[in-house]
Amino acid sequence: MLQLLKSSFWSFLSVLVRAVSSLTINKLFALYYGPNGITLFAHFQNLIAIITTVPNGGVNIGAISLLATDKPDSIRYRRYFMAALFLNLLCFVAALACILGFPDYFLGVFLRSVALPGVWQWSLLFGLGSLLLTLNLYLLSVLLARQELRSYVLGVSAISLAGLAAVYLTSGKWALHELLLLILGAQGAIFFVLLPVLYRKRLLPSFSHVAVPARVYLDLWKYIVMALSAVVCLKLTDFYIRDYVIGRYDLYQTGLWQAVVRVSEQYSNVYTAVVGMLVYPRMAALAKVPEQLRKFVRLTFYLVLPLLAVALLLVYLLRDWVLLLLFSEDFLKAEYLFDFQLLGDFFRMWSVMLTNLLVVQAQVRLYVGWQVCSAVLYIALVYLLIGPFGLEGIQIAHTLRYAVVLVFFMLYYTKYIRP
Repeated sequence: MLQLLKSSFWSFLSVLVRAVSSLTINKLFALYYGPNGITLFAHFQNLIAIITTVPNGGVNIGAISLLATDKPDSIRYRRYFMAALFLNLLCFVAALACILGFPDYFLGVFLRSVALPGVWQWSLLFGLGSLLLTLNLYLLSVLLARQELRSYVLGVSAISLAGLAAVYLTSGKWALHELLLLILGAQGAIFFVLLPVLYRKRLLPSFSHVAVPARVYLDLWKYIVMALSAVVCLKLTDFYIRDYVIGRYDLYQTGLWQAVVRVSEQYSNVYTAVVGMLVYPRMAALAKVPEQLRKFVRLTFYLVLPLLAVALLLVYLLRDWVLLLLFSEDFLKAEYLFDFQLLGDFFRMWSVMLTNLLVVQAQVRLYVGWQVCSAVLYIALVYLLIGPFGLEGIQIAHTLRYAVVLVFFMLYYTKYIRP
């Protein structure tokens, strides 16, 4: 029990530090750069997510389970450590090559005010910062696998606070494209702190030659496939929709929409972290006991309903206050966008209870299939609704998308939720 309380304390501390840091950075961007800054900051974070989601949400998730049981000096540990490191670097190179291969599309919005020689310098620093951040996430996953929760939380907190410090210390005096690089560089620099920590804890295996069998890579492959679908269907879709909205409107109007999305991301991240700590591990533990799993899913599914409804209703009633707290008076014009955003979030967050079953049951094909169909539906709805409804059409598309997702999974998992 003491160990459980200790683990829960460090887990919630990690969530708290990340949430407070993110909220504060958003507030500073809103004060220093207004809606334009919020738009570009969200766009930049989405760009980083395109690079890091497959390594962190795929390779590292697999590595956590595969590195957890063996001693760091064992052959098996060395094999999985080296395989995961290689796949992290491979995924990073592939993602960066894709971005740099289409610089006008991915980087153009950040480099419009940069002279040609500076474009190559900016791109080089962007690539270096992204590499260090990718390696940071891998080292953190190793700490998590070995249950070094204190070091893990300190590492995560250091990355979050480094970005916050970069924004605070510059006080709005830097150009946006320079500040975004500074944030990335500050977060990437934590690598030089994490590496000695792992070395001191003897979690770095010998880097002498070790043969890695093909089956080791295959063990990690299914996690990569699911994460890759998330990149294509979530991160790239979000990047594409935001780029489309910037082109159709402008940075200011897009910033108002993004302010509401940023509010959504804050409470969604907390919710996802709590589900990841309290619900998903229990589902995984009951995966081989179908009847108990059904009881747990049913209880959780219906318990979450009223809690979500009350929490999102409070956000709706306090939406003006939230916008003032997290941003500034310039963003009060965005309050009308909360209606459908919150309704869509209700459907999305409620459906998480069921979509977690896909991961627990390792249904890779269905997981990829619903991601693809959901993304295509969302893009089509945005195209159809943004004309007659303006920015609110994007929120309506968001609501319809996750209403369809929720209905689909309720029908698919009807035996898990039927009383």
